[in-house]
Amino acid sequence: MNYIEHKGARVPALGLGTYPMEGQQCYDAVRWALDIGYRHIDTAESYHNEDAVGRALEDSGIPRDEIFLTTKCAIFRATAENVATEFSASLDKLRTDYVDLLLYHWPRQETPMDETLGALAEAKAASRTRHIGVGNFTISLMREAVEVYKADLFTNQFESHPLLRQPKVEAEAHRLGITVTAHSPIARGRAVDNPVLEKIGGKYGKSAPQVAIRWQLDKANTFLVPKSTRREGLVANFDVFDFALDDEDRAMIETLPNNMRGSRPPFEPDWDPID
Repeated sequence: MNYIEHKGARVPALGLGTYPMEGQQCYDAVRWALDIGYRHIDTAESYHNEDAVGRALEDSGIPRDEIFLTTKCAIFRATAENVATEFSASLDKLRTDYVDLLLYHWPRQETPMDETLGALAEAKAASRTRHIGVGNFTISLMREAVEVYKADLFTNQFESHPLLRQPKVEAEAHRLGITVTAHSPIARGRAVDNPVLEKIGGKYGKSAPQVAIRWQLDKANTFLVPKSTRREGLVANFDVFDFALDDEDRAMIETLPNNMRGSRPPFEPDWDPID
């Protein structure tokens, strides 16, 4: 396992994403992942699976402090009152009195940013979360959060994979002292049969999805949270620490189309241009 040390935390770079799993499917996936060796779990209030995640964590018997747990809030309403209410409910469902990371899930124009970030900071001050961060923030939004409102952000989680490469967003996050967390790192399944990724994988006896995962792991200060509903898929996603991509591999990936954004809600921000 690769680990990233940031703001006093030592976090597994590879985590388990849980969207859009719910109920027993989500419970089973989290239990399998923990059995395999995952110790970084990502969920959200809007995923409607925090209860399943919480039960799986509790039933695993693994000490809470050995798992890095992320949840997210404020996808629809970002007022301070709503953040506090949502987050309290999330902690109850997750069967814990704290999370390691609380994210402002999507930027919402209806609520001033400083109000939402202030609510997250209050949760951190109360030791209900150890770190705070944001999701789907553009370069300008990250700058506003850090340079105007002085937010102490741990990460910015946004879509990133070989078919949606965003080096300028990544570089600005790192300049601002923010790590990157890549969601949908297998491009919501579109990387599975990609011939370029398959060709690269053939050099190492790996699959196209494993190449997509390794591509992220080779970056500095970058986490990723792929998901699978199958135990064998979780095993395969975890079996990526015995090889590394070379310059030729990365150059081949740069030839791929770079416009396959899968996460497009009606309230999306004005995304940064893709080069």
